[in-house]
Amino acid sequence: MLHHLVCMFKLYNLNKIIYIINMEECLIDMHKILTENNIEFFLTCGTLLGQYRNDDFISYDTDIDFGIFSRHFHERIKYLVLSSNKFNLQYRILGSPKDSLEYKFWHKNGYSIDLFFYYPVNENNDDFYFHASFYGICDTKKEGYCKWGRHIRGLKQITFKNRLFNIPINVEEFLEENYGKDWRIPKKFTYWEGLEGGYKNLLN
Repeated sequence: MLHHLVCMFKLYNLNKIIYIINMEECLIDMHKILTENNIEFFLTCGTLLGQYRNDDFISYDTDIDFGIFSRHFHERIKYLVLSSNKFNLQYRILGSPKDSLEYKFWHKNGYSIDLFFYYPVNENNDDFYFHASFYGICDTKKEGYCKWGRHIRGLKQITFKNRLFNIPINVEEFLEENYGKDWRIPKKFTYWEGLEGGYKNLLN
């Protein structure tokens, strides 16, 4: 019995190490592609939560999340990623560059990264943005997607995994708008459960 527990513990630690190595590789490779091509981006969603709360990835997170302001959209972003030889040619596009774009790319190590584009909610309030998500209840919206409102009052640089990254200046407000006032308390839920209440500040 003791031998079995020791083996399980070693396997758990090995899987955790593999997870961290692969997530870091996916993060750093996308960082390099976007940075070298002067495309401004920032950490968002679960990746930002892990960075700010734990200075690490969330152990049960399954992908990486970057945000890009819609004004920085260009078709070449997709081609830069696909031609990098770091990510598979398989990718997913949801929504439209006009108002709801999301890219998903799969790294060659099997892990994935989402690029969410952030759109101004209105012209009179230039620090209030939304990003789109899809499926589930989002398919019932008249726009065909969910609109999640987030204030971004500028960006600042921090160091994460030995690289410089942008995050919102108002990071705690941003995380509260994402996950609620208790965002400091770890809560594990799926994307589908998030749509039912785990994610906050739905605008439509």
